[in-house]
Amino acid sequence: MGEPTVEDFVRVETALEPRFSSDGARVAFRWNRPGVSQAFVVDAADGGAGRVARQLTDTGGVTYGLAMRPGHNELMYIADDGGDEQFQLHLIDLDSAVPRALASAPGVIHNFGSWSVDGRLVSYGSNKRARQFFDVYVLNVETGAEHLVYQQDGMNGAGVFAADGRSLQIGRPNLDLPGDNDLFVVALDESGAAAGEVRRVTEHEASAERASQWTALHLTSEGTLLVLSDEGREFVGLARIGGTSGAREYLAEYDWDIEAATVSSDGSRIALVINEDGYSRIEAHEVGADGFLGVPIELPALPARGIVSTPSWRGDGGALAFTFEGPRHLSDVWIAEVGTDVARRLSASASGAVDVDALPEPELVRYTSFEGREIPAFYYRPTSVAPNGGAGGAADGERVPCLVLVHGGPEGQSRPALWGRYSAPHYLLTQGVALLVPNVRGSTGYGKEYCHADDVELRMDSVRDLIAATEWLAGTGEIDPERIGVMGGSYGGFMVLAAITEAPERWGAAIDLFGIADFETFLKFTGPWRRKHRAREYGEDPEFLRTISPIHRAGEIQTPLLVIQGDHDVRVPQEESEQIVDTVRRNEGIVEYVVYPEEGHGIQKLPHRLDMGERIAAFCREHLLGEGGAG
Repeated sequence: MGEPTVEDFVRVETALEPRFSSDGARVAFRWNRPGVSQAFVVDAADGGAGRVARQLTDTGGVTYGLAMRPGHNELMYIADDGGDEQFQLHLIDLDSAVPRALASAPGVIHNFGSWSVDGRLVSYGSNKRARQFFDVYVLNVETGAEHLVYQQDGMNGAGVFAADGRSLQIGRPNLDLPGDNDLFVVALDESGAAAGEVRRVTEHEASAERASQWTALHLTSEGTLLVLSDEGREFVGLARIGGTSGAREYLAEYDWDIEAATVSSDGSRIALVINEDGYSRIEAHEVGADGFLGVPIELPALPARGIVSTPSWRGDGGALAFTFEGPRHLSDVWIAEVGTDVARRLSASASGAVDVDALPEPELVRYTSFEGREIPAFYYRPTSVAPNGGAGGAADGERVPCLVLVHGGPEGQSRPALWGRYSAPHYLLTQGVALLVPNVRGSTGYGKEYCHADDVELRMDSVRDLIAATEWLAGTGEIDPERIGVMGGSYGGFMVLAAITEAPERWGAAIDLFGIADFETFLKFTGPWRRKHRAREYGEDPEFLRTISPIHRAGEIQTPLLVIQGDHDVRVPQEESEQIVDTVRRNEGIVEYVVYPEEGHGIQKLPHRLDMGERIAAFCREHLLGEGGAG
C-alpha cells in the first residue's frame, strides 16, 4: 500500500446510528458511501459483510437522523435543504424504498422526539408558530391528525412516550441559566391529543451554583421516569423519578459522565455508555418494573479502546447495536449479542489506500495552563517522531511542526478518533506534522465545574488554555515552536481567531472553519431560535461582547489565515467570515477564503470535502512545512 493522499483520507467512510427493524432481522444505519450521509439497510445476521447493505435514501443532501417505526416496516429519516437546518421528517418503506412526507413544511423546523411503542404516534418539537420558539406536537400517523400538545415561548423539545402511549415527556432548557433544564409530562388521549395539565417533574432551585440537567430515557405507564442527570453532583449519573411520589434517587453514579444510554422497548434492559477520560465503556443491567436496576448483563468486549455512540437494543433485548470508532478504527456499526464473547462489525466502512493500522495512537496528556489548571489533551506524534523526542526530537534530530485542533460547542469534547470527520489533519500526520487536540476549560466530560469554567466573563480563560498549549509543545523537545498552527470550526473557529489576536506571535498558521468573529453581529444574525440561548452562554452586554470579539483586534493578526464557510449556514452566518477576511485584507495580511454553495454549518458534500481537504493540506504544507504550497 503506497503513501495515502489527501483524497484517500477524505474518502474514508463512516457508518453510524444503527436502528433495528421491529422484527430484529434488519438494521438501518447512516453511511456516507454515496458522498454524503444516507440511510442504508442490511440483514442483521450478515456477520460483517456490510458490502451487501442496500441504500434506501437519496435526498440530494444529508440524512441527519433515523428512527424505526415500531411495529411497521418503515424507517423515519430527517433531511433538510442544502444545510439550512429546516429539518423535515419522512417515512420510507424498507422494502420498496418509497418515501413519503411525515412532518414537513417549508421554512419550518421539525425536531424529532420519539415514536409510541405501537408506532401510531410520533412526537416532535416545531417552530411553525414562531421561528424563535418551539412547541410540542403529536402526529397520529394513522389518521394524519396533528395535535399541538404543549405551547410555550421557549425551546421545548418532545421526548419519550409512556409505554401505554397515554403521556409524553417534554424537555425545556432554562434560557436564563446555561446547563439547566426541566422535564415535564403531559397526559394524552387515545388519539394523541393533550388530555390534561402539563406537570413539571424536576422542580429544583435554578442558580449558577445549582444548575442541573435531565435527559429522559424511559417513561412507564405509571409515570416513573429513568433519566440521566447531574443534579447535585459533578458528573452525569442514572436516576429514577418516582411517578407518584416524584422522589428522585440515583441508581448508578461514577466519577465520569454517563454520556449515552438506551432502554429496551419493553423497559426491561438498559445499556449505559460511560465516558472515562475520553474513552467509552459499556455496561448493561436488567430493569425492574419499578424502574430500579437489577442484575448486570454481561456484554461482549469492544474491539479496542475507542468511542461508543448511538446504542440501540434489538426488540427482544438480546442484542445491542452501536457505533464504534477509534484512532485505528473507522466509524462502523457493531452488534453485541448478549451471551457472546466478542462484538461483531455489521457495516464495512472502506479506508481505501489509508492503512488504518498504521495510524498513530494518541497519548493522553495533561498540560498546565496559566493559573495551574490541568488541561487534558490527545497528542498524536507522526511516525517520524519517537516518544519523548528520542535524542532530542524527530528521528533526524530536528523538531517537527504541530497543528493544534480545538473543538466547537463550546460544550463539547474532542475524542480519540479521526478528528471531527475532517480528513486533512490525519493526512498531515503522514507528512510529519504532529497533532495536539486539547479539551480546554468549557469542555464536557470532565465535570460540571470544568464545563462552566469559561462562562461569560471567563470566556478568555479558555483562549489562554489554548495559548498555553504552545508552551507545553515547545517544552516537549519534539515540536518547533515557530511552526505551530491552530485549527477549529464554529465556536472552535472563534477560538482560532481569538488565539491569533491575543498571541499572534505564537502561531505559524491558522484555519478558521465558519467561526465567530464578532459576538454582537453573530447574536444578531444567527437563527432566531438559537439567539437567547447563545446570548446566555456568551453574554449580552455589548461592551463586554466587544472585548471578547476577535474582529476588534484583527489588526493584531500576523498569522497566515485560511477561512472556510458554507453559504447556507444558519448558525454562524457567512457575514462572520467575511468581516474577518475583509479586515485582514485591508491590513494587507495573508488570508485565503472559500465559500461552498449549498452547505450549512459543516461541509458535507464529497466534492466540497475533497476541495477543502486539499486546501487545508496545501495551506499547512506552505506555512508549517515550508514547501511553498506545492501540491
